[in-house]
Amino acid sequence: MFFETLGIKWWHEPEGFSLRFDYSDFAKTEFRERSVPQTFGRLDGKEYWYLPDFYLPELNYWFEIKGPNPTREDTEKAFMLEHMAWITSVEKERKTKHGTKFWNKLDKAHELGVFITYGDIPWPFPEKGNILGYGAIWDSGSRFLMRLAWEEERLAGGGAVSVEESERWTNEERKLLRGRLNLCWQECPLCLKIGIGYIGEPFCESCHDKIAEHIEAHLAEYPVISEAETSHRTQKNAKLPNAWNVQAMKLTRSLMNPEFFTSGHKSPRLQKAYSAARSARFEHGESP
Repeated sequence: MFFETLGIKWWHEPEGFSLRFDYSDFAKTEFRERSVPQTFGRLDGKEYWYLPDFYLPELNYWFEIKGPNPTREDTEKAFMLEHMAWITSVEKERKTKHGTKFWNKLDKAHELGVFITYGDIPWPFPEKGNILGYGAIWDSGSRFLMRLAWEEERLAGGGAVSVEESERWTNEERKLLRGRLNLCWQECPLCLKIGIGYIGEPFCESCHDKIAEHIEAHLAEYPVISEAETSHRTQKNAKLPNAWNVQAMKLTRSLMNPEFFTSGHKSPRLQKAYSAARSARFEHGESP
């Protein structure tokens, strides 16, 4: 009922998969420099039979519904399925002619995601993320805000990520096989695209960053922006970011409404879908 209410096409248990993790094959991918041998090496040779609950063809999502928490086996199977599907998509396109068409198809491969939702059906909207996911990396977040955070940190004389934060992140990677927590269904308040992203972050990245660029363009006549652009052209090779340029980005951020862009999980369409899902479960003898 949830997918039908949102108008999302779905296939129920469309195909089973025989999954086997080959670490040597994994090490050949673009992730090899970020892989952690003690994390993935123990999976080498493991085999599973996996029958995901749903495939959403328009979103290119595989979707699994679980109880209170996913098990280790659940996360391993989701990780293997996403990796296998991604490799298959990329290798298929590599055999075609390189060029714009190839890279457009490669972007489509990055949109592929395998997700596990767990816990109770939220109402009226999620207060915290209840989806664990692999893949589908382009929708959620903001490159503009990431760039600003990076430049602010560099200007202050530090790195983008502290040693403690880096170690915490690495430990989370090991624990979840590079899975992402705190995800939920989202609807972009501008283009109305439906997808899955981080709760509390902008959705979708494309619309958020286009608005940021639009604001910067219209502020170009003001001194803070004009001086930043002039200084930027004369200090392209500077080791540190230009202070005026960072100030210009901060001004742009302050003129945007963060609540508007981070409210995608509260959309009326999603609330209606959650209500339909809870009602359907109640009709089958479970409490709403």
